[in-house]
Amino acid sequence: MRRTVYRGISYNEAQTVIANQFYERNERRDFQNGIKARSTFGQGIYLISDIELAAQYAFCHAEVEGEKAAVLKQDLSLANPYILNYRSTEEQLRIKALSWKFGGTSDPGTHLGLNNVEEKQGIGSLIKEFLLDHGFDGIVYHIDEEIIYYISYFQKRQIKNINLDFVFNIDDLKRASVLILREKYKRQFI
Repeated sequence: MRRTVYRGISYNEAQTVIANQFYERNERRDFQNGIKARSTFGQGIYLISDIELAAQYAFCHAEVEGEKAAVLKQDLSLANPYILNYRSTEEQLRIKALSWKFGGTSDPGTHLGLNNVEEKQGIGSLIKEFLLDHGFDGIVYHIDEEIIYYISYFQKRQIKNINLDFVFNIDDLKRASVLILREKYKRQFI
């Protein structure tokens, strides 16, 4: 499966990623106002189909670092992704992973109270371990009909052609929509 997907980050980080064609930073991140990004499905590269959501992530990264925001566009190839949607939910995946690790108890969640932050973060690593053990190389998570998250566990072979889609100042996002800012950016280079 091949898709064109996006990731929003700060401009300085984007320059390094484009030069190296590789993401160094993982998903765990603390933003301003107590917002936290965590790797729900273990360490990997989290990408999205929606340019506007990618720009919102870019805004958060840029705000923390006090610089411009960047949205990167890349090609993603997953050979055998685990599909999450209305038929196979995140909760079902979590239960499968817990049952796989701890045996087929009636309530595998009892092995991890999932009340403290460390245990919640550990479940992401467990999910990744479960998926890799079962031959999956990433996740395709259908949030709805239009928004799809993609998680790549092997970025060196799965992510290619990382390019800058557009850059914006975070103050500009307060005055114009993402699509207008993107169009304005693209016109500058035509």
